[in-house]
Amino acid sequence: MGAWSCLLLSGIEGSKGFLHQLYATSGNFWQNLWDSVYKLFGKNDFAVGVIGSILFTNCVIWGANAIFLVLDTTGKPGFLMKYKVQMEKNVPVDRKKLKKAVKLVLFNGFVVAFPMTLLGIYTMKLRGCAFSGDLPTFTRVVVDIIMFSLVEEFGFYYSHRLMHHPIVYKYIHKIHHEWTAPIGIICIYAHPLEHCLVNMMPVILGPIIMGSHLSTTWMWYFITLVSTTISHCGYHFPFLPSQEAHDFHHQMFINCFGVLGILDRLHGTDKIFRASKAYKRDKISLSLTPMSQQYPD
Repeated sequence: MGAWSCLLLSGIEGSKGFLHQLYATSGNFWQNLWDSVYKLFGKNDFAVGVIGSILFTNCVIWGANAIFLVLDTTGKPGFLMKYKVQMEKNVPVDRKKLKKAVKLVLFNGFVVAFPMTLLGIYTMKLRGCAFSGDLPTFTRVVVDIIMFSLVEEFGFYYSHRLMHHPIVYKYIHKIHHEWTAPIGIICIYAHPLEHCLVNMMPVILGPIIMGSHLSTTWMWYFITLVSTTISHCGYHFPFLPSQEAHDFHHQMFINCFGVLGILDRLHGTDKIFRASKAYKRDKISLSLTPMSQQYPD
């Protein structure tokens, strides 16, 4: 094993130990916080599971999108505009189009989400998932999140590809693709049926399969909502995950159907993307120089 491999493994082990220790030492804080949340909802599993989850997810969506909405509507701060992926698009964003998107996002986030969340929480109860009591261990949380990611990749990829069938696309998925240059808030701008089957179901299936604690499920919701916001934001900022693949999907309407890219590679639905300049830019930038300048067209 080479020196770099040994160094990498040492770094991974060190990070793992650090995170484990951090989680352990802050355990009382998180436990007390969750106990307070549970008490806030009257120590009622369905109240915290349904109402709590809906309020939490909407806070994450709008919180994560706050800076992007300012950027998209004002173009300020100007120095960040150089990180736009499609430079000439949405500068500034069409207010009428944005207003339409916001209305549907609110409808999906509160109205459509209610029956789906209720069904998910009811199923979690049948599965024996915990809503109160001791929080799961660090190791259990890590394993759960990894499994959630794999389940989401499977569920999202195939349901998303189904949405691109000509018949389904015409009546359902076309709404989401009105934005060929996406912005963050349209992450759940979709036909209500698509929001249920493509956006929500692959995310909630993991916690149900794993029998996870509701607190871990909320952590997962946070990760997925921030991730999909970044995927749709239209900016490739330094040190943040790349959104080049999904931006390419919105531009071209083809390729890059999954979340992780695993099934796209398996099924060959990333061939056109991999032949493009966007693929070369599809990485976390560790430089303040925009990727569009590092890999110009």
